[in-house]
Amino acid sequence: MVRKKFPYFYGVNDEPDESLFKKQCAAIERHIPNLKKEKLLEDVDGSSIQIYYHEKGEVRVCNDYCYGDLYVESDFDLLPYFGGGNEC
Repeated sequence: MVRKKFPYFYGVNDEPDESLFKKQCAAIERHIPNLKKEKLLEDVDGSSIQIYYHEKGEVRVCNDYCYGDLYVESDFDLLPYFGGGNEC
């Protein structure tokens, strides 16, 4: 399976963190209008991926135990939705 490459990547934490994952999902849902939230994907290793669809493309919040990171990937720049700050 070929993994999709996203033009935008935002490192949130250098290790997986369930609490931060939930907070990041909530922040994205609060700041970006017109998102369609998909069912949460959970892997056997404990990783979670929350996928959202927007008219500009896809957004993924990944709590990744395989790579040891919490990050956001997107087809479009998310910073304008957060005032250009560091909340995302």
